[in-house]
Amino acid sequence: MGKLLERAALAIFAVVLVAAFGALLLFKLAENRVSARMKPPLLMRAPEPASDLVYRTMDGQEQHLSATRGKVVFLNLWGTWCIPCLAEMPTVERLYEHYKGDPQVQFLIVSRLDSPKRVEGYARHNHFSLPFYVTRDQDIPQAMQFYQYPATFVLAKDGTIVSKHFGAADWSDGSVVKFIDRLRAE
Repeated sequence: MGKLLERAALAIFAVVLVAAFGALLLFKLAENRVSARMKPPLLMRAPEPASDLVYRTMDGQEQHLSATRGKVVFLNLWGTWCIPCLAEMPTVERLYEHYKGDPQVQFLIVSRLDSPKRVEGYARHNHFSLPFYVTRDQDIPQAMQFYQYPATFVLAKDGTIVSKHFGAADWSDGSVVKFIDRLRAE
């Protein structure tokens, strides 16, 4: 009887292991497929007031979007559970590297439905230096609740949302740099 239970447990473990590997493989295949189809976003100026998003640093300190006035802000709402979000993240990293150290441009890469520990693990595993934050659904203003992720907002120095984009995009494209540079010059 002991051998039978041992074999059953081993068989169940093997099935779970194969299923987990298969799920991970399917997730990575889907992520690669989305990456291959990404295009630069079409950023058009359509100014509108921005609501005050509350988000938290990885160590739990509360921050407010309204505190970023005076800077061009690249705000990306994403999640580690979102295939299109993960597919576009390397292009967001490249855009961030272009502006890293520029005091006029601020990046807010805000994860929802993730713990700080999970976001930090994702960033470390993928060697990202982006400024990651977390938020709760109830802290996302209704005006930013589009239930389509990733959701990216570009804000002008006066705090207005000047462009928004939903879905994965190639943020490292030169057209994005030109758009942000025009906002910086204002």
